Amino acid sequence: MSKHVLITGATKGIGRACAERFAREGWTVTAVARTQADLLAMKKAFSGQQVTTITADLGTDAGIASIPVHPYDAIVLNAAIFAPGHLLGEEDIYGRLWRVNVWANHQLARRLLPAVRQQPSGHLVVIGSRGTDFQPPHLTAYVATKYALRGLYLGWESELLNSNVKTTLVAPGATLTSSWNNEEPPADILAPETVAEAVWTSVRSGITGRVVV
Repeated sequence: MSKHVLITGATKGIGRACAERFAREGWTVTAVARTQADLLAMKKAFSGQQVTTITADLGTDAGIASIPVHPYDAIVLNAAIFAPGHLLGEEDIYGRLWRVNVWANHQLARRLLPAVRQQPSGHLVVIGSRGTDFQPPHLTAYVATKYALRGLYLGWESELLNSNVKTTLVAPGATLTSSWNNEEPPADILAPETVAEAVWTSVRSGITGRVVV
């Protein structure tokens, strides 16, 4: 029986690259995303591979409740909203980002980890951000949510330290995803595949702690 990974935000960017990487290794992939059309296109592209798609808005209670509980071998909590926003900007986007970037991950961890802890081994991977190492002034709201997510991760890491579940916080720098469609990306921007390789290597080799990409 193949190993099984759940990936949130799986149709674009880092999530899509992670899905491709795990599927290439023969893993069963449960791909979660908000847009059904993107999931249908993904399912078609992954023809012949073991991919299950779930349409869910993780910013809602119903979306969280729709994610199946299963003894996954790995969980990749990747879904996030990236948007520039100043603390004193005209639009206050913090609440919208908080709902997906922090609250949803907290709820998913509470929902999914108990079943993972019942099996011989498992691995929780959280996609953080190098933005928590400095403070880009145009990303105050986004980075604040990633700080909060890093805090949650540290709690999970401590709680799961002596369990069968390994934990890794993968912290990439700026990564070329659709979030950059309206902005000029930096010259040293990461490819999503580079981040996905760090995720895969962490799970394959049992690497724990914070991995900076």
